Amino acid sequence: MGSSGLTRKLGYWDSVAISIGIVIGVGIFRVPADVAAYLKSPQMILLAWVLGGIISMLGVLCYSELSSCFPHTGGTYVYLRESYGKLVGFLFGWMEFTALRAGSIAGVAYVFAAYLGNMLGFDTGLQKYLAIGAVWVFTAVNILGLHYGTRIQNALSALKVLTLAGMTVLIFVSWPLEGRSFSGVFWDGSAGPVDWLKLAPALIPVLWSYGGWNESTFMAGEFTETKRDLPRALIGGIILITVLYLFMNAAYLYALPPQAMIGHEVIASDIFEKLLGRTGLLVISIAVLISAGGGINSTILTGARIPFAVALDHRGMGWIGKVHERFQTPARAYALNAGWTTCLILWGSFTDLLFFTGFAKWFFFTLAGTSVFVLRNRYREISAFRMAGYPWVPAGFTLVSAVLFATTVFQAPKASLFGWMLLLLGIPVFMAIRYFSRHSAGTKA
Repeated sequence: MGSSGLTRKLGYWDSVAISIGIVIGVGIFRVPADVAAYLKSPQMILLAWVLGGIISMLGVLCYSELSSCFPHTGGTYVYLRESYGKLVGFLFGWMEFTALRAGSIAGVAYVFAAYLGNMLGFDTGLQKYLAIGAVWVFTAVNILGLHYGTRIQNALSALKVLTLAGMTVLIFVSWPLEGRSFSGVFWDGSAGPVDWLKLAPALIPVLWSYGGWNESTFMAGEFTETKRDLPRALIGGIILITVLYLFMNAAYLYALPPQAMIGHEVIASDIFEKLLGRTGLLVISIAVLISAGGGINSTILTGARIPFAVALDHRGMGWIGKVHERFQTPARAYALNAGWTTCLILWGSFTDLLFFTGFAKWFFFTLAGTSVFVLRNRYREISAFRMAGYPWVPAGFTLVSAVLFATTVFQAPKASLFGWMLLLLGIPVFMAIRYFSRHSAGTKA
């Protein structure tokens, strides 16, 4: 059992399954049309997905070293706390809880509910309640024990890989080229200066689809061999995801040229409906349900560790940091996340929070990249995974994160201003918790 009170049961494949479960969500079924709108040539589209994998790998290498140095539950929270103090760490946890985590769970739950309701013939008015039901069912499964959540996650992630691979093969085998040559599908010689200029904004939806590669680190304190298994799993997971994304987008391009992809917001459904009729729509619905279900489960599984880790550092939040005596899980943290997610779903305007998720994500990724330099110099005696390519790898990840942070601020100034306001609101919350913690400690004494 770890120092946090949580049991160490996770291994290599559990981490890979968590990464696949979160990263491969609904984005691969939606984002390709947005990328094609920026990049009009197939070679540039495929290049964007390769670059997305490379940028994610830079982050994976940074997080592999950080998780190896600090194999504790909390992930980014722990790294920022150790580098810049408890306030910065708390602000990360605050933004994760109030916006990023709950908004992500709510959004994916809505997709899950929409497809499930459509398959079962339910009225659209029930969508919110189906979404809430999905959140609480997956929350309950994870509260009952880590092994239940991870077993479901492993199964759903395996189904995701098999489903995407099967879809890719079926498109290549069954789709008629109709006069196009195989080589011309992927190289039409149309890449020009405009395509290169639009590569940067095209990477924003691409990297959104790669988001979540660092989620396993939030559970670092629950791996049996964190320093050995977690870095290997993070690296192996992002390689597998990059290969799947590359081949899936190649299959899309095989079926439709870039100009035809534009406007197909449900591109996979459109392709498989043409191939298999209504059976194709059923196949895609099942595939999306598998991906969305895995995304909900894995996001809930890892997300509870953030308020749990923050609570361990602040006496005033101690009730959140309690581990369930029977199930050995952070049950209260799970319930807290599920409760807030339910509020956002009932409120109905939770999508407003999603406009600044990029703002918060790339802001804290920039800090996480710089923390590699801070912690390597501060804790040189720690025996841990050391990345190759230091200092260029963390410098590259930090630079890319900073550029993407600036891009989100420039493209969405109102949403970014709201993000800054919410971030700054975390400061008085932090001070209030500190005051309450000291006051309660003095009273007990």
